[in-house]
Amino acid sequence: MPDAIRHQLQLLLTGYGYNLYEDKNRTRADDQLVRAQAAGALGEAANGLRALRTAYSRRFVPPPTREQPSPPPERLAALGEMAQLTQRLSDLEVAVRSMAVPTQDRVWERFRREQTLLSELLLQDYNLIAPCFALRDLILTLTPEAWGPEAAAAIAQQAQQIERAIRARSGFLQIHMQ
Repeated sequence: MPDAIRHQLQLLLTGYGYNLYEDKNRTRADDQLVRAQAAGALGEAANGLRALRTAYSRRFVPPPTREQPSPPPERLAALGEMAQLTQRLSDLEVAVRSMAVPTQDRVWERFRREQTLLSELLLQDYNLIAPCFALRDLILTLTPEAWGPEAAAAIAQQAQQIERAIRARSGFLQIHMQ
């Protein structure tokens, strides 16, 4: 009887095979947390850009009149550029949320040194989170009056940096999973 209770207690503490207190499991959870923070920052940036687009439209795109039935083309182009950048940021958010993580495989665990791999993967994710926060902060400080080619170029440059970090992480996993 005491052995059965001890066995059940051991199974409960190890989560039936998943030990919350092992370093590799904490690292795996930290990886998910960091990616969630990065994706959240990208979501906030996309929402900020949507709000900026709405404010820009209210401020600079007048309602149609008899004298001017269509808005100025440069204003419509700016709205289109904001819409494209918003979609790009939304796509980046989805890409970050759906990033691959190595599976927990007991057979390959010895050969690929899972703890080391997960620690290095976490460093890759930290390289991703900084540009996501920088992009969010940049967008949240913009006003409709400040929108122009320079602001669009700065947002596009930050998005490219995030895309490079995503590709670097993906390449890192491909190299280490083979």
